[in-house]
Amino acid sequence: MLLKACLNGARAATAHPCLPVTPEALAREAAACHAAGAGAFHVHPRDARGAESLHAADIGAAVVAIRRACPGVPVGVSTGAWMLPDVEARRARIAAWATLSSDARPDFASVNLSESSWASIADTLLDAGIGVEAGVWFPEDVPRLVSWPRASACLRVLVETQAPEPEAACQQARTLVDALGATGLQRPLLVHGDEGGAWAVLAWARQHGFDARIGLEDTLVFPDGRAAPDNAALVAHAWATSPDPSR
Repeated sequence: MLLKACLNGARAATAHPCLPVTPEALAREAAACHAAGAGAFHVHPRDARGAESLHAADIGAAVVAIRRACPGVPVGVSTGAWMLPDVEARRARIAAWATLSSDARPDFASVNLSESSWASIADTLLDAGIGVEAGVWFPEDVPRLVSWPRASACLRVLVETQAPEPEAACQQARTLVDALGATGLQRPLLVHGDEGGAWAVLAWARQHGFDARIGLEDTLVFPDGRAAPDNAALVAHAWATSPDPSR
């Protein structure tokens, strides 16, 4: 089972003292998380002003830095529509990632199926040789995914719960996983929650044998509400509280 570290997300740098923004900071956090047991990374690269970026140069700088710190560990990024709402402009920037060298090109990228024209973004990634993580947030995302002709080419499906309450978040995860199972689509599932639902969903995912993730993108605190010092502490706590039996 995979435990992915989500290092920063869309959070402002001021959200946490150790939230990584620069390529150098992302590389340091990634190395610490890998030492703590993370098997992949999800990051939101930033530009020189600290804003989320889809520009190939910013993507490449972040990916190269992480790869140098953690050779061989897969690195993924986001394609969230909030970064560039114009679909064609966003697709063009993502298409430019194909021009990056192999050490600068992401291994995979997440695509939110609740966003308009998501399939064109996913197609662009696959055409560029970049894996697709299909982000399923709502039940209506499931038929969208299976109706896409390239659904079987997805690297994995991200089951992403939105409820801030632990019980409701776990119920959302269960509903989405059951809906995906009923389709017969055979792709790995990575299940994760957000904020108040993050730890409960992680425990649920591990209990049921699914990949999971944790990091400052999803939560700033431990399950008991104490502030986490950094991403690596979150990863270490995830292993300590819900270990993979194969480790």
